[in-house]
Amino acid sequence: MPPRIIVRIEVTKHARDEIERLTDKLGTTQLSMHSRMVEWLSRQPDEIRAGILQNLPVEIKGDIAGMILKKMRA
Repeated sequence: MPPRIIVRIEVTKHARDEIERLTDKLGTTQLSMHSRMVEWLSRQPDEIRAGILQNLPVEIKGDIAGMILKKMRA
């Protein structure tokens, strides 16, 4: 198994409550869920990551969904 790195994250109370609700529903740990989310995000194309992380220029934020779909189809 490759070495693992432990990181801490900061979330709002609402986000923590939702994470707890989801992990209880799925029967998994918060650590496992966070790890899977980070692994998934790290494998996404730059355009998808930018959309998810809301790291987009203001002038294209409204059109981003269409732009991402068009790029993915190409």
